[in-house]
Amino acid sequence: MEKRLLVEDQIRKNKRDTILICAVMAMLFIAVVFAIGFILFRGNIYISLAFALPIAIGYVLMMYSISVPTVLSAAKARPANPNIREEKILIYKVEDMAIAAGLPTPKVYVQDSEYINAFATGRNPGEAVICVTTGALRKLNSEELEGVIAHEMSHIKNYDIRVATVTIAVVGAISLLSEILFYSMFWGGTGRGRRDGGNIILIAIAILFVILAPIFARLTYLAISRRREYLADSNGAYLTRNPEGLARALEKIKLDHPKGKPKGSKTVAPLYIANPFKSMSVSSLWSTHPPIDERIRRLRSM
Repeated sequence: MEKRLLVEDQIRKNKRDTILICAVMAMLFIAVVFAIGFILFRGNIYISLAFALPIAIGYVLMMYSISVPTVLSAAKARPANPNIREEKILIYKVEDMAIAAGLPTPKVYVQDSEYINAFATGRNPGEAVICVTTGALRKLNSEELEGVIAHEMSHIKNYDIRVATVTIAVVGAISLLSEILFYSMFWGGTGRGRRDGGNIILIAIAILFVILAPIFARLTYLAISRRREYLADSNGAYLTRNPEGLARALEKIKLDHPKGKPKGSKTVAPLYIANPFKSMSVSSLWSTHPPIDERIRRLRSM
């Protein structure tokens, strides 16, 4: 009972943190767009604000509204086919885990890939999607597949999918804007004649901020992502009452080395249960996930 209360307290805290993280990322994006406006408009604060607010808010709202189809398209995912035995079993298991989690049943998608993997996406639990690779359907047994689905269902329950939706869009946009500014400066796009009308020191600070913002945004998101993977593992084990199922699935993911490159885009790599594009045995500041061996150890210590 005490462990259950601790898990529920952590879930509530996670939901509160979700709102804070999304707000911080949105404000960071607004600040970057404002800094670019400050540079372009020679230090005019009011014009910079008028430039930044509608662009930044409009972009975040647009990406939020089209986030699910964008992710599914990037992953080259398709709806699960109930006429295929493995995919029919997947649909039933997703329904079972949704009932166990007390959530609406997510839409079920499949990615045609030999790699063992899965991810969840969506703006909220009512519009969530769980996607599993065909490699996972073929290589995992019933308990292992259930553990993977429970892990993804926990991401939905914890509102990690909302954090991912906002932060992936914001981090990508900040990086793109930073590159555009850098190349425009390199090719003289900011114009030497403009510097006379603005505050050179403030403009220099704004340039430095725009250059460093993508690094800060990405490191922040990756740190959040790694911490939430541990929580999803723990919550997923709680849903199934079987930590060993997910632990064995992670072991198979670690040892899985099919031929060919993973399908989909690196942009959505942080959404997967394990990053298909990088080594999972070590962790660093730039890792999207914690070390897989440590995840297995924690599951088996539950």
